[in-house]
Amino acid sequence: MVTIDLEWAALSATDLPAITGLAGRCAAHDGGLPATASPSFLERRYITGIAVGAFTDGRLVACGAVRQAGETSAATGLVDPDHRGRGLGSGLLDRLAAEPGKVRLETESLTPQAHELFLARGFRQTFAEDVFRRDLARPLPDVPMPAQVTVEEWSPLTEGAFHQAYSASFADRPGFPGWTREQWVDWLVDDGFLPGCSLVAFEGDVAVGFVTCADEFLVQVGAVPGWRRRGLARALAVAALGRMREGGAGQVFLDVNVNNPASAALFGGLGFEKIARRARYE
Repeated sequence: MVTIDLEWAALSATDLPAITGLAGRCAAHDGGLPATASPSFLERRYITGIAVGAFTDGRLVACGAVRQAGETSAATGLVDPDHRGRGLGSGLLDRLAAEPGKVRLETESLTPQAHELFLARGFRQTFAEDVFRRDLARPLPDVPMPAQVTVEEWSPLTEGAFHQAYSASFADRPGFPGWTREQWVDWLVDDGFLPGCSLVAFEGDVAVGFVTCADEFLVQVGAVPGWRRRGLARALAVAALGRMREGGAGQVFLDVNVNNPASAALFGGLGFEKIARRARYE
């Protein structure tokens, strides 16, 4: 093992460019959502709590932060790919897990080495989902909408139908939050939301499936139990992808919980490729 001279120091807002550079190097090596290496995302993770970094020759090669998330301390960290295998990850974890109370570890691009480290330190995985990407320059499959189904875009008039389809589609999924319409819309709709690419499917007057989209991101796709394995979710996804491409998107991302192999198979069949795994440990 090559020894390097490290200087550990507290981080502040002035270090955000260095954190962004480190996150970019990690994302290029490990994969993951581009947004997780953006300054706005990193500011929320690393500047709003207690942050520490390791420098060598003035270059930030590792950083970690702890912030309050209710009654839990949420911790996250990054280690430069060129400096892994030298104990930096263990050093970060020692500092982050030293905070009193319950600690939750969060990672946007889980590596096998990090997984083994977390387990060895007594943490257990409580959540994991895979991140998928599709190049929209590649042709989309021809998947017609079922003949008895009509679709409408997101609007104030269809918002309630979207929520009905969302609730009926996901109510039997593990961990379903049971959000009210207001809670779900507040979570879903932000500056990047794409109402023209978000569709709700009807059989007669009954909402039977839906898809929602944001900038370069397919947020949710679902079909009510009676419409599963009948091609509806696949058709809705392809229709949304086509609209996103027409709007100028060159790629699209999505994430799928690891306990949902049916969705992973659906998107794999549509040309999505797994590029990373997000996870939480406690």
